[in-house]
Amino acid sequence: MRIKRWSDPAVAAVVALAVLAAAAPAATGGKGKTLRLVAVQKQQQFIDLAPTGPSLGDQLVFSDTVYRNGREAGTDGAVCSITQIVPPYTVATYQCVATIRLRNGQITVQGLNEFQGQGDPGPFRFAITGGTGTYSGASGEVVVRYDKAGKGHYTLRFDARKNHRR
Repeated sequence: MRIKRWSDPAVAAVVALAVLAAAAPAATGGKGKTLRLVAVQKQQQFIDLAPTGPSLGDQLVFSDTVYRNGREAGTDGAVCSITQIVPPYTVATYQCVATIRLRNGQITVQGLNEFQGQGDPGPFRFAITGGTGTYSGASGEVVVRYDKAGKGHYTLRFDARKNHRR
């Protein structure tokens, strides 16, 4: 489902974080593990504080269904807050925090990204800041890009120091 608000990229970027699947990541030649995933929006709400329109403190709250190889792998939840607006108010910086819930644990992600209005395909980068279960102590980076249909395509790269197994 395509989000009709100018904040679409913020939702998509965080939603993308939910894509971490419960399947074992592929090896990348000693450089850690990599997962390629897809996220589809389940719910979202833009909280517009005064004044009307994009302003500091406005928030985007959402959840997604996360898929790997076409199969449902989990869910995520995120909150993105506007921390900077650049006139003419189509460029906004969001601080996003998300948790991805998978079969074998949870992954926490966060980052500060600039969005160039509705339909911005990215790429957007976020830090993997930790996790539980199999993902305890996780670190690395998530790169998110969106296709024309609004689906998030994510590349999650885990640091080599942690063995993220199934």
